[in-house]
Amino acid sequence: MLVCEGETDSYIFEALAEHFSKPEEQIKIDLLAPQWDATSGTCPGFGFGSVLNWCAANPVEKIQMLIDFGSARALFLQMDTDIAKQVNCGCIDRGHSARHCCEERINQQLKIMEEPDCCHYILPTENTETWILASHELPQEDERRMPINNYEVITNTEQRLIDLGYASRKSKNGIKRKLSKSPATRYKNHGEQLVANLTLARQRCNELDRLCTLMES
Repeated sequence: MLVCEGETDSYIFEALAEHFSKPEEQIKIDLLAPQWDATSGTCPGFGFGSVLNWCAANPVEKIQMLIDFGSARALFLQMDTDIAKQVNCGCIDRGHSARHCCEERINQQLKIMEEPDCCHYILPTENTETWILASHELPQEDERRMPINNYEVITNTEQRLIDLGYASRKSKNGIKRKLSKSPATRYKNHGEQLVANLTLARQRCNELDRLCTLMES
């Protein structure tokens, strides 16, 4: 089962699930939230706020019930960490990583002290687009033009994807361009790109490697 920020993220998880599936054991991702709209065939944007609200409304006991009812093994709970300061400012000010601070906030919402056995927090830094960027052979460089090995330190992932030729749109101020996430189905192709160079991307992104390890097991 999966709770994530939106439709685009779900396609990335589906691509990985298909990649790690075996003839004798298929991995299926059931999107629990946001929910698909039967009329339009799409699901609405959910965002980090809705993910946190979902956690507040679904204590661990209820999550376990949802897993048991759906005959699932566990729940993946995805939230990008680019909003860490927004959701847990004090934690960031204390010098903790964005991932740690988002994990702490989710625990607060679930009213627990640590990630429960039935639920795996998947918290990409800065976002799932980082994984897509990491799957490209062309190495990225920092401001000193030195190669970046850990892609989770990159803070302008979307702009770097635009520079690689990914579709973009004008921002509200009409000056800076933003990565286009519409139609969301384009992320099916992005998922294929990620899987095609997954070994490389895993080396560059610890959180992606963690997710892949969970799927492998």
